[in-house]
Amino acid sequence: MPASAATERPAVSAQSVLGRPLDLGRVRLPNRIVSAPMERNYCTPEGFMTELYRDYLLRRAREGVGLVFTEATFVRADGRGRTHQLGMHRDECVPGVRALADALHAQGSLLGMELNHGGRTVQATVSGFPAVAPSPIPCEVSGGEMPRELTIREIEELARAFGEAAARCVAAGTDVIEIHGGHGYLIHQFMSPLYNRRADRFGDPGEFLALVIDRVREAAPELTIGLRVSAVEGAEGGLTAEQQFDIIAETRLDLLDYLDISAGNYEAGEWIIQSGEWSPGFLAPYARRYRELGLPLGMAGRLNTPEAAARAITDGVTDFVTIGRALHADPTWARAALSGGSYRPCIACNVCIDGLGDGAVTCSVNPEVGRGRVFLPAPTVGRTGGDAPRVVVVGAGPAGLSAAVLLSENGADVTVLEERDRLGGQLELASRQQPNPEFGRYLRWASECLAARGVDVRLNTRAGGALVSSLSPDAVVLATGGAGNTPAIPGIDGERVHDLRDWLARHESDDLPGAVTIWGNDGPAMSVADTLASRGVRVLMVGAQPRIAPEFGRRSKILVLPRLAANPDVRMIFGATIDEIGDDRVLVHDGAERTWIDAPGIVLVSQGVHARPLDRDAYGDAHTFVAGDAAGRPGSSVRASIVSGTDTARRILDLYAGETKAVAS
Repeated sequence: MPASAATERPAVSAQSVLGRPLDLGRVRLPNRIVSAPMERNYCTPEGFMTELYRDYLLRRAREGVGLVFTEATFVRADGRGRTHQLGMHRDECVPGVRALADALHAQGSLLGMELNHGGRTVQATVSGFPAVAPSPIPCEVSGGEMPRELTIREIEELARAFGEAAARCVAAGTDVIEIHGGHGYLIHQFMSPLYNRRADRFGDPGEFLALVIDRVREAAPELTIGLRVSAVEGAEGGLTAEQQFDIIAETRLDLLDYLDISAGNYEAGEWIIQSGEWSPGFLAPYARRYRELGLPLGMAGRLNTPEAAARAITDGVTDFVTIGRALHADPTWARAALSGGSYRPCIACNVCIDGLGDGAVTCSVNPEVGRGRVFLPAPTVGRTGGDAPRVVVVGAGPAGLSAAVLLSENGADVTVLEERDRLGGQLELASRQQPNPEFGRYLRWASECLAARGVDVRLNTRAGGALVSSLSPDAVVLATGGAGNTPAIPGIDGERVHDLRDWLARHESDDLPGAVTIWGNDGPAMSVADTLASRGVRVLMVGAQPRIAPEFGRRSKILVLPRLAANPDVRMIFGATIDEIGDDRVLVHDGAERTWIDAPGIVLVSQGVHARPLDRDAYGDAHTFVAGDAAGRPGSSVRASIVSGTDTARRILDLYAGETKAVAS
């Protein structure tokens, strides 16, 4: 596995490097930034383009992305893997994509489409068709449906389907076509010994790939055509990096204009979408060898900052960078990379990919995406007549910070009151845990935004009614978070028992116990258990839920679960609760019997949170708004808190924008 921390290197001039044009086949990219064919699930159930998806992609083009890819686009109906995935399987798909191409071209950007078929990863409940594959090997990760083995004639028909989809791309004004040959989808399945057990000519791992390239080039002779490759498959028994390279080296490179280097398959999803523990640019050693093939290269893989992206180019590894989650988190990332300035950072939590099977892709830190509508800019206040409204935000967790950032950005006079000595609330506590090294980037960005706009931030300050009233606010946002639940059982008041969040707030990372019992197996409990166990603490987890952190998706715990399972100093008891806490033991109840279990050290309780009692009448005539966990949704996610804070700020701006307009008129 790649190193977990990047080596510090001298800064590069990201603006000059990323801003250079690039000749790529038949087109010239205005710069080196390419938005990845990241799936969003924003289309119609039939696979047609929507206003929502067009606006999403166009917004990123307006901010400077040189080549904008749609998501992995299915070429035939039985290759659709998502409920609202984009298709190029019917002629009726062309007009919507044509409108997108015209809009992108008007902004000076190019349109790319990635053609794909899901093969064994497809489920009939989504596509409406039985899954097909090189060999009848199910994909348990995507649902476990047994695929039907394709006949030779059907394989040839599928290759023609790629060509027919490419012809539609031409009709739609597409500039670049990318063939998806990675990530465990159909073309990759033919290449991998894990999924191709055929004895005919298509048992040759490169045969289907070469046939698809032929058909796509025949249909699109004047377009730039590239191939996405998983340079590392990542699954035991799969393709080695050397085997994958040899397959690509022997394919129809004369018909291709570039290669785009990625990694992973469904059984090795940590390689496709990496957690924040992986180093930026980790694919560079694998990508570098593809230079031998003489084609321009693109590269993905945790290029989450302009500096990391530019370094991949200046080091000679790649010619352009393929950016996914960073552009999803903030559409202005490209503008910041090309012109300088700040951007809202991706925190690599993988909420986006984990939510893909449930509907429209969301984002923890970007409150606008995945909500089924096109957002208009928030109104400004205090700039066209009248005074700026004075807003006091009580609490600087993710809800309070997101409210304060949007309010100050749009003209409000904001004061933030926080009783702790640092910003961030539970997000700051989470940022100290091993699985979440990128969480602190959001807090630093929010802090920098508030400082740049002159927001009065007061730490170590309890926001009593008298203090708030003395600030004469027009509006108050209560974002005080939730309080930990403490079930009433014998021993819960003992000196060695602490609420998990309260304990984290009082202890730094070097203040470690020798042993800990964690009562709970939710997401926070999992992250703390992983962190403490990795630092030599003996951990006992007791949780009522049958599996760990069920509120977290698979990708967000794909590294954590194997670590916990492999650590001999970690014991996990699920489907059970604690009925009593003794001096050095706990009484565990698994539904059938009660057993005293040795449990030395401290006991951390992670049984969720509840909303704190609020006095809405304590702030005089000020309009009072409640956001985040304080609004009665205790235990909500980072995204839910940020969405709540942002929506609260929008309500305040809407209220006072109306009053400002009245004064101005």
